Amino acid sequence: MESKTRLIAGGIVLTMNNNDDMLTDGAVLVENGRIADIGPSAELLSKYAGVEVLDAAGQVIMPGLVNLHLHSGLIRGTAEDLPVFEWLHRYVDPKHRALQQEEAYAAARLSYAEGIKSGTTSVLDMYRHVHRCADAADEIGVRAVFAPYVADRPGYDYFETLESNIRLIEDRNGSAQGRIHVWVGLEHLSYCTEEAYREAARIAEKMGTGIHTHGEESIEMAKEVYKNYGRWPVELFYDRGILGPRTVLAHCVWMQESEMELMAKTGAAVAHCPVSNLKLASGIAPIHEMAERGITIGIGTDGVKENNNLDMMEEMKYVPLLQKVRHYDAKVMKADKVLRMATIDGAKALGQDSEIGSIELGKKADIITVDFRKLHLTPVLTQAYNNIVSNLVYSAQGSDVQNVMVDGKLLMKDRVLTTVDEEQVRQAGQYAAEQLLERREAFIPEQYKFHGV
Repeated sequence: MESKTRLIAGGIVLTMNNNDDMLTDGAVLVENGRIADIGPSAELLSKYAGVEVLDAAGQVIMPGLVNLHLHSGLIRGTAEDLPVFEWLHRYVDPKHRALQQEEAYAAARLSYAEGIKSGTTSVLDMYRHVHRCADAADEIGVRAVFAPYVADRPGYDYFETLESNIRLIEDRNGSAQGRIHVWVGLEHLSYCTEEAYREAARIAEKMGTGIHTHGEESIEMAKEVYKNYGRWPVELFYDRGILGPRTVLAHCVWMQESEMELMAKTGAAVAHCPVSNLKLASGIAPIHEMAERGITIGIGTDGVKENNNLDMMEEMKYVPLLQKVRHYDAKVMKADKVLRMATIDGAKALGQDSEIGSIELGKKADIITVDFRKLHLTPVLTQAYNNIVSNLVYSAQGSDVQNVMVDGKLLMKDRVLTTVDEEQVRQAGQYAAEQLLERREAFIPEQYKFHGV
């Protein structure tokens, strides 16, 4: 379905603007891919009589969700029950060695389709063979920022290089009518040399892009970095010049006070991935402390191999629950803050908050509707006991998302994907996963192989 003039009417409009304005029976006019009017349903239905109407009765109309840290992937459920670095060496790095570009394309299509079905309209994806991921994003219609896996230490020559990253920026940055952007990506401190960080900073400044890399999620690795360098990970990032307002660090679980001060000073943002951090037993990131210091925080699912789904609705619930139990304080991290992390704050981390992340006049029409006519979302209250935001954060499920729009184009209507055949995407993902797993066996280190009894 192409972008057209359309009125989304009859729902509860959550604008996520600076005042968190809400219309209890509101409508949004979409024209030429942008938000052209916002107001009461009756008023806009009368004003724009004859315009195609998307009926949002019983639904919440809100900005699309921003998945701030994603690894497209295929090996869901096949890399389980290990701490992060053993998990990487045993399962994930062998997968990267075996991965072929058509499998990356299948993985990206599968991941973006899954994300759309649970309300994600924007992703920051770090993966391999990213030109094929960009093809998938273009085809499906999702908004995407890509940060290739770049590594230059010996033994990691199967990853991307800064040279290939530059070519990707030149070829695809700003493509797909501006939906696709390319940043500089760096895998991890243990995969990249000091010069790679310094060169990444130079490239990003010269080419006007952002930088995305992994902040530390393992306490053992954070301590190892300090032992070897006398500096904590974020301090090393600062020394090597990559921190700034267009830098996003994933995880940042074991942050020292000095590291949080540097994040706040430089304007660097954090992609918080609570489910992945739980599953890999990495820990609980000090998100409340970071937020108190004014650090921009978005939410990411991480990949299917460590989550094991891409449901941003589910991810939101874990954010406040973990902070409350971490501080033994039920007042910590309220739902409205969490919803902003998943929308406008994620957009800010990408440098796109002037265009997406809220429903405001002139912004791009990246909009979802969430069906509140469900047992688990009842009652729906908008007056004195307004529970709309709380229900979204604590009760909603990805399957409650009814419609998804990017740049005014419906990517899902009434739970049906409109730009690709869902079953074909699933079958292609199944086939690619089987082929990849068969080849991955040859790259698994001998000490991790199962030889029977």
